[in-house]
Amino acid sequence: MEKEKTHLKVVGMLALLEGKEEAITLLDYIQPEFGATLQAFLESFKKEEIPSQLKALRAQESFSGIAEVHPAWLVEALKRESPRVIGVILRHLPSKHVRYLLEHLPKRIVMQLPKLVEAFYVPTEILNLIRRRFERHFVPMRISRQRESFGFHQLYCLKIEELELLFRELGLSELALSMVGSGRKILQMVLNRFGIQDAKEILHRIKRFSPQARWLLKDAKYSVLELNSDEKGVEHFLKELGLEALAKAMSPADSFFFEALKQKLSPENAYLFKRCMDEQALGFSPEKGTKRKEWVVEHVLDLSKKGKIDSIRSGESKREAA
Repeated sequence: MEKEKTHLKVVGMLALLEGKEEAITLLDYIQPEFGATLQAFLESFKKEEIPSQLKALRAQESFSGIAEVHPAWLVEALKRESPRVIGVILRHLPSKHVRYLLEHLPKRIVMQLPKLVEAFYVPTEILNLIRRRFERHFVPMRISRQRESFGFHQLYCLKIEELELLFRELGLSELALSMVGSGRKILQMVLNRFGIQDAKEILHRIKRFSPQARWLLKDAKYSVLELNSDEKGVEHFLKELGLEALAKAMSPADSFFFEALKQKLSPENAYLFKRCMDEQALGFSPEKGTKRKEWVVEHVLDLSKKGKIDSIRSGESKREAA
């Protein structure tokens, strides 16, 4: 949705350069659900501000690679920069990243940050230099774009929030796999911890997964037993279980892929993920790993079809070989 808003903003500003009356005619051609958003943009823009607004959007796009990194990792890298450089970087990051960084950077650094006006305009050459130097702290990643095909090793192309959603879905499925063949009392005891919708979904998946291979059902039971049952709540439990399921798909040869994916996880989840990978590395089975990879990709494509992941073109997505 943010991407669509940015596109509308650019279209609206370019149209306003021809005059407001001309720009208003765009509303006749826009999809109804975006009409109100575009109209609000057209009413808020001033023609004389458009060139600087377009430059700001272009600069923000150049920093979009950094915006792919979980803000918790950015905090550590920013601590090594001068307040002025930090101010420039913050100016070109999404607002949710900026809020997180301002809350987690040391107060002494925040107090020294330049005012917004001072960080507003920086020559393109300097901006690119700052971006390239700062990006050296991280593993290069492709920016989250819509893809027509998707394979396991493109997981890091998903947005941070899309990965969080995937972990939850994998957790629900891993729990359902572990409960195939369980008695009514055990089912009731477990399902009572969940809301009505989640409980219904788990029951649905238990029935759907009953034909799965016995080793996968048994492996899922171990996944549940291996988790520390530390009363952090259902959501935390599902995401941890999903991370463990994902780790079981990782082979020892996937270390570089892990480094790229790690940058999109919170440090807490990254350490958990690495621990799970290390624990299962010695007994890794290529055949089972391939099945696990396919399992993960199936969940991504399913979420895409439901419109919950927009990094893959819905209706056109194809599975790539893992």
